[in-house]
Amino acid sequence: MARIKVCGNLYAMDAHMVASYEPDYMGWIFVPSSRRRISPDKAIRIIRSIRLNHPGIQHVAVMGGMGLDEMVRLLKLLLVRYLEDRPSLDLDAIQIIGSSQDIYRMEQFLRGQGIELPMWPVVHVGAPVTDEDLKSLASAQLYLLDRKVTGALGGTGKEIPESWIQDVQLPYMLAGGINPENARHRLLNSHAMGVDIASGLETGVPGRKDPARLDALFASLADLRSWVK
Repeated sequence: MARIKVCGNLYAMDAHMVASYEPDYMGWIFVPSSRRRISPDKAIRIIRSIRLNHPGIQHVAVMGGMGLDEMVRLLKLLLVRYLEDRPSLDLDAIQIIGSSQDIYRMEQFLRGQGIELPMWPVVHVGAPVTDEDLKSLASAQLYLLDRKVTGALGGTGKEIPESWIQDVQLPYMLAGGINPENARHRLLNSHAMGVDIASGLETGVPGRKDPARLDALFASLADLRSWVK
């Protein structure tokens, strides 16, 4: 089953429009340098509103580009309701851009709070990679592969050459230059379990999603998403 993650959600109206398409995941970016950065309180308000009508969508916090202490502080803000009175979590996974040590220490912090949240390490691909390269960063249930671009943490719109990822068998989502025109091809010509798209669905304004491009994306992948339904 091909999975879709729509990332870089920034505006409530656009986010609810995205949710109406029932993507598997919606991504919320907290990276300081990102043009799609959202504040924790705004993200949580929108996520809670979306969950009322679309409980099947999973919500992923994208973190990186900051020190470990700042990531922990941010995580506390995102999890404050759970940490205070233990209702359900507002997040379903954390997509982390960082070192092996950052990932390990974030996992330790979560476990110390009695929280089990999947960590999705981001692997910046600048040359052919294998499963061993992914595992050398961290052991995870799912990875996010994005194109390595000097000085950028993501969101560059640059594609990973297909030949660079042919040997990767571990579960991963493919990012970098994905759009409605190439998403199907990229999925059928890789071992990716899904695609992660932000700018490829936008009007040119960061965070503003284009309904025509959303229509095109979900239509192009409809049969791939239904394989195991």
